[in-house]
Amino acid sequence: MVSTDHGQKGEVVLEGAPPYILDPELERAIESEFTVEDRYIEYETFAFIVSPRQRSYEPYAVKESFQRIVKVFRAKDYLPFLRREKGRLMIRVFKKSPRGKTSYRLNLLLLALTICTVSYDGYLRSNIPILTKELMPGTPVYVNALLFLASILGIFGLHELSHKFSSTLRGSEASMPYFIPAPPGMGGTFGAVITQKEPPANRDALFDVGLSGPLAGFLATIIVSIIGISISFTVPVSKFAEWRIKYPEVDFVGIPSPPLIEFLILLIKPTPPGYSLIFHPVAFAAWVGCLITFLNLIPSWQLDGGHVVKALLGERLHRILSVIGLAVMFLLGYYTMAILLALLMFRTRAETTLLDDVSPLSLGRKIMSMLYVAMIGLTLVILNPIAL
Repeated sequence: MVSTDHGQKGEVVLEGAPPYILDPELERAIESEFTVEDRYIEYETFAFIVSPRQRSYEPYAVKESFQRIVKVFRAKDYLPFLRREKGRLMIRVFKKSPRGKTSYRLNLLLLALTICTVSYDGYLRSNIPILTKELMPGTPVYVNALLFLASILGIFGLHELSHKFSSTLRGSEASMPYFIPAPPGMGGTFGAVITQKEPPANRDALFDVGLSGPLAGFLATIIVSIIGISISFTVPVSKFAEWRIKYPEVDFVGIPSPPLIEFLILLIKPTPPGYSLIFHPVAFAAWVGCLITFLNLIPSWQLDGGHVVKALLGERLHRILSVIGLAVMFLLGYYTMAILLALLMFRTRAETTLLDDVSPLSLGRKIMSMLYVAMIGLTLVILNPIAL
């Protein structure tokens, strides 16, 4: 028999039925970690009012207890959500949506297209007479193009695979990387993305997923920078006048270097007065790595920096910093990116649902946020000189 006299609109109590309203194994998992004060069905969801068994360091005890519950529920294709409602801890349980067979066709197609666009970009950068006739006359063009391709894919591949690994390590299912091809000029790619197929467990998991990609890409960029700067060329400034006459089809364009690359140039290949450094294509790949890492770290919307900031400061401050991040991008010269991100922000929700929206971020991760700030400073690329 079904009764609706529980006292709250929409709640359903099964009178005369066993005390469990869900799979007994799942309910026993909740009971093993929390004291269940009440349980009921509300709008086709299972709701449990609970209290922590351990009172010392309650927020951290609740986090650990709930993490153990999440593992059991995920294995049974359920997702529990922990919230604080009217001063009470509430666990609401939902059945996971059935998923079809995973296909990697789109991933492979985008990867193949990106390999083509990056290779073509690398070929154009390698097939210029300054390299082929003056600086590297004995090196085939395809060698430099392949080095460029390996550098770009290494940086962005490690970035996205680190997101994937971090999600898997935290028990959250995520897609394989979707590479984004781009026209020649900016490295042949806009980077790559992964999609999470279910919410992160808590703020710790959100922080780990957000920071892991930029950190791996940043470390890969350091390695590529060291290699690229080592094989770049220090030439007298007087040579440029000669080459402009000899090779009028070549444009000599200066690019704003981030602090990381400036520091490594001073360390590896300092440029004496009257000389200038010409980047090898691998060094330019490192520059692209810095630029994409910096953009990903902007604390806006669903960018990696947005995930880190939300885990650290919460949803309300994340919304405020999202708008500030857009303004900073525009001032630094990223006009197209800022407009695109603004359209995405105001047309879609920027919120990231967490299974546990109660527990705080761990102290260790709060300390690691300084690394996040350091990476922003080291990879900063200012396209608009007026911003200085």
